[in-house]
Amino acid sequence: MADLSEPPSRPASGAAEPPKVLTPAEREARMAATLTNSVFILTVLACMATVHWLQDLLTPLMVAVFSLILIDALARNVGRLAPALPEWSRVGIAFVVISLILVGAGALVVHSLPRFAADMVEAVTQAQQEGFQLTSQFNLPRFARFEQLDLRPYFSDLLSSLRQMATDIVLVLIYLGFLLASRRTFDHKVQLLFPTSKSREHAQRVFRRVRRGAERYVLLQAFKGLLLGSLFWVILRVFGLHDSIFLSFLVFLASFIPIVGPAAAVVIPVVLALSQFGFGWRPVLLFISLQAMVVAIDSVLLPRLQGDRLDVDPVVVLVSLSFWYLVFGIIGALFSTVLTVVVIAIASETPRIRWLAVVLSKRGDAVLPDGG
Repeated sequence: MADLSEPPSRPASGAAEPPKVLTPAEREARMAATLTNSVFILTVLACMATVHWLQDLLTPLMVAVFSLILIDALARNVGRLAPALPEWSRVGIAFVVISLILVGAGALVVHSLPRFAADMVEAVTQAQQEGFQLTSQFNLPRFARFEQLDLRPYFSDLLSSLRQMATDIVLVLIYLGFLLASRRTFDHKVQLLFPTSKSREHAQRVFRRVRRGAERYVLLQAFKGLLLGSLFWVILRVFGLHDSIFLSFLVFLASFIPIVGPAAAVVIPVVLALSQFGFGWRPVLLFISLQAMVVAIDSVLLPRLQGDRLDVDPVVVLVSLSFWYLVFGIIGALFSTVLTVVVIAIASETPRIRWLAVVLSKRGDAVLPDGG
């Protein structure tokens, strides 16, 4: 007969514990979470494919939306300077200013692009010849010589993108006019879309966060672009380079493209200088001057002005540049960082995808409801 006084034997410490049996409710919850995440990923992929397919239609609309944000910011600044002005006049002044900037940019591209294209083709051809002569002196193999490198397709894509941007400005202004006309009914639509006060407050908080992040980045980069463009214009005029105004405008646009933009802003004038002056001290001194200026502004001045307001991981900045370029083309590259800022702002206010804000942000502070 067994001794009932002895305690039951315990399993050895190395023995595996039996798997935990999930209740039906727990299994259903896990299945629902997996299904929700799968549907979310598939929905995002489908939306990205649709946006890429409708790129020609949606790109001017995206530019118009960001122009509307700038108009709103400019109208508020006009209101601070002249509080007596009614709202419609403040918005009208801001709309006229932004429209003149867009029209002036389009006119500059249309006027200067043909000559710039011809100069770039000649400059690239001459630069390839100079590079081939230099590499031939060192007896490099044929695959390492410049004769195997054809840069003309890349510049052709750039020029066609600039031409498309100029023609899209008319469509941007049309979109912008309709968006301004629908601003009056925006509050009424919000009340219909979000009937409860809690949902309306959440929607307004998301909108304020998106607007604040977009305004900060666009205004800061616009200041950087104006500063770089002005300094580049002075240096290019001192060196006697052709198309200095158009090159300064390209520098302004390039300032919105992270990492690649500053490099392109320096390379293009140097290539044109090689074509105009030949391989001598002028192109070398021009490269040193422009590169030193870009490094000083990007590494010294801009971080002091920016501080920690742009809470985007540096790796994410590089990845987002490629991603948004694939989706929207050159406009996506120009707005890559601000689009990522908008995604972080929306994800940080949405509990289901708040993890995305943590991954994309630099410190993870974007998950805080009042962060940013």
